[in-house]
Amino acid sequence: MLSLFPGEEVSMSSDANYYGTKGTLFLTNRRLAFVYEKRGFMFKSKGTPVNLPLETISEIAIIGAGPFKKISVHTHKDKVAGLPRYEFKVRNPENWKIKIESACTETVTKVTIKKCSNCGAILESYLSECPLCGERLI
Repeated sequence: MLSLFPGEEVSMSSDANYYGTKGTLFLTNRRLAFVYEKRGFMFKSKGTPVNLPLETISEIAIIGAGPFKKISVHTHKDKVAGLPRYEFKVRNPENWKIKIESACTETVTKVTIKKCSNCGAILESYLSECPLCGERLI
């Protein structure tokens, strides 16, 4: 199971294959994570080789055909270290694509937009004061 942060909720999970490693793919309201069980001679533990915050995802595509379909997750190169593309073989990749795109859209909306408390203008989150009325933004 995936360890969750406070306020984080799992919206979708499924058995998945990540470059030959079997595990579980989780979509939460904050990230896309792949968890697998590492097995050794004397122990077993959980590993998380993919842990992508939703705001780092730039594109979702379905590649392959028939039983070889996979979801391909592309990231913004400047926001994440490591691979720019991740591929997961999951059941019903079309449904995963829709859910991930929806979760990313909701996350970007929450992160990049705020409202001026004085005039009600919709503004980008990096602004420190409203360009229309001059109100200081929190």
